[in-house]
Amino acid sequence: MVEESAVLTRAVLAVPDLEAAPMVRRGDDRIDRLYRELEHDCRQLLTGRRLRDPEVGEVLSYLHGVRDLERIGDYCKEVAELGEQLLPYQPLALREPLLTMLDRCRSLLSLALDGVSDGDTGAGARLLALDDLVDHDYERLLKVLCEQDHTIGLPAEATPLLVLTVRCLERMADHAVNVSRRMGRPGDG
Repeated sequence: MVEESAVLTRAVLAVPDLEAAPMVRRGDDRIDRLYRELEHDCRQLLTGRRLRDPEVGEVLSYLHGVRDLERIGDYCKEVAELGEQLLPYQPLALREPLLTMLDRCRSLLSLALDGVSDGDTGAGARLLALDDLVDHDYERLLKVLCEQDHTIGLPAEATPLLVLTVRCLERMADHAVNVSRRMGRPGDG
């Protein structure tokens, strides 16, 4: 569901697709409900029977990883809403670098989830290079947005919206790396 939200979020920024943002919001509601169910299940595991230390660590790692996924869903919703607010400023300046950053975030998420489902304990380390690219995108776009000399054709009202968008994307990437780290090595999260 989180990956689907990221795809729809891209549609809001790229096209812009006016129907995608409400779909992201509905998807976030489903993600939130599933998170609460999984949190409840973890609580039941922790309190319902006596677990050994490694089992407690595993349950807590997965709970933290699920929370990271829920946060990515929240950031998708926020980016979709920011995309709606940016509609009056189309064609959007910096669209391509934003989409590149978002695509890298989506790749991080996909790789992290693949690593978790494959039990790949080294996936987190491999994702760091891609996360570094997202961090570089973040720094570069922030610099452009904060130092713009109006040559990029961006109205001043759009700048704070884009800064918030870039920040959300950077946080999405960090949470994707956390998913891989926490869920790829249960008990270490």
